[in-house]
Amino acid sequence: MIIEDLPGNHVLLLGIGGSGMSSLAHILLDLGYQVFGYDKKESETTLFLKERGVRIEKDISGFDPDSIDFIVFSSAINDATNGIFKNVKELGKPLFHRSKILHKVFGRLKSISVAGSHGKTSTTAMVSQILETSKKDPSIMIGGDTDLLGKKGGKAGHGEWGVYESDESDGTFLNHTATVRIVTNVDNDHLDYYGDEKTLQDAFLNYLAPHTKGDAIVQAHDLGILKVLKLLSKSNRIDPNFQLWLLGNQDLFFNSEHKDLFRDLSEKFGDKLFFINYQIANEQLLFDFNENSFHLKLPFSGSHYLRNSLCAIFATLQAGIFPGESTEILSSYVGVKRRQETLGIKNSITVMDDYGHHPTEIRTVIESLKQSYQNKGKLVVLFQPHRFTRTEILQKELAEALSHSENLFLLPIYSAGEKEINGISTATIANHFVSKNHKLLSGNMDEDLKEIGKVLKPGDCFLCLGAGNVRLWGESFLKI
Repeated sequence: MIIEDLPGNHVLLLGIGGSGMSSLAHILLDLGYQVFGYDKKESETTLFLKERGVRIEKDISGFDPDSIDFIVFSSAINDATNGIFKNVKELGKPLFHRSKILHKVFGRLKSISVAGSHGKTSTTAMVSQILETSKKDPSIMIGGDTDLLGKKGGKAGHGEWGVYESDESDGTFLNHTATVRIVTNVDNDHLDYYGDEKTLQDAFLNYLAPHTKGDAIVQAHDLGILKVLKLLSKSNRIDPNFQLWLLGNQDLFFNSEHKDLFRDLSEKFGDKLFFINYQIANEQLLFDFNENSFHLKLPFSGSHYLRNSLCAIFATLQAGIFPGESTEILSSYVGVKRRQETLGIKNSITVMDDYGHHPTEIRTVIESLKQSYQNKGKLVVLFQPHRFTRTEILQKELAEALSHSENLFLLPIYSAGEKEINGISTATIANHFVSKNHKLLSGNMDEDLKEIGKVLKPGDCFLCLGAGNVRLWGESFLKI
């Protein structure tokens, strides 16, 4: 099916190996587009796309302009950050930001969008698994690979529902207006784009779009979301059919310092406001709905996964899937690549990989795995900082989060294409440790693994943590 308002069905995707762009490539292939790709690096992702018939080149000059109708780019490849953009413009083809194409794909469907500083990918995968297992045949866009889709991050289904991850990092999540909008949390990330916390909160308020019809589902315990809810309570742009679902507990809603806010929201929304009371105990989610009680235990440890699952459960309720069915489906949640992913076991040492790179994510995954391994062995963390700007802005917070680890090794910063910032390095984080068992590594994999190997013992968990290529150290360890 060819989407209206696009100039043809031959498309070139820039940076096609990236998680978001590769997911879009799979969707467009399913819709019948002829897809071409540009990427400097070969990976499992690009090889899989080639198997599906995508021609991928490492140089733009390798494409015949006459064979391309339009070009799609992301914020990672633009005028300011990548010289390739000049060569692309010389092709003289219409240019579209990835978010515009995403909106055109999902704008024709009833859809669920997932936003938040953390947990977007996992929550989107949970919604996807519920819809897919319930035979809704949804269209899906996940910012990561999952076994649910055979290692793909996207597909075009034939059903009336779709679900997609909505990225706030560059403000493009405001291009989407979904039927159901989830916010998992709001944290002080991507301030290099927004400038300050207030502007970030305003963006999330606009994402919730109270002036349009639809449902919004938010984790009300989150401090960042509480600030957005305060803005919402004062907003005069609320559609009469807008419904708000608040996930929390009785103490938060009626006995906490925020009870006045919830009272104001209740007065403002009336019967369009729904309070969902839940608890987490013994690694289980417990909640009531329509005079029935439900419980859920996931295959992955961590209360953050359980909170994300509750968002997914009430989002898919809008698609006619009731909690009894969705909790049963999620009890076998398959997970997403690079989210507490087990790479293998060697000499009774479990090697894991996780994408966490913001202080909140880092602290959460470390605490979750420490609890899981407390009676087995120690947690040994190899962390790779992501981007010079993030390291500069969040250096103290990164140090505090990493201080929760038992044994810590630190790699050089993964630049993600950024220019170096004078005086900013991994040592910038380490300088904030008062007393912490840590070691700065060189980035030479063989040397680094020798140092790490000195502390690893049977029963330990070796966690590779970060948004760059830190996973390679874990994979290499398993091959030694």
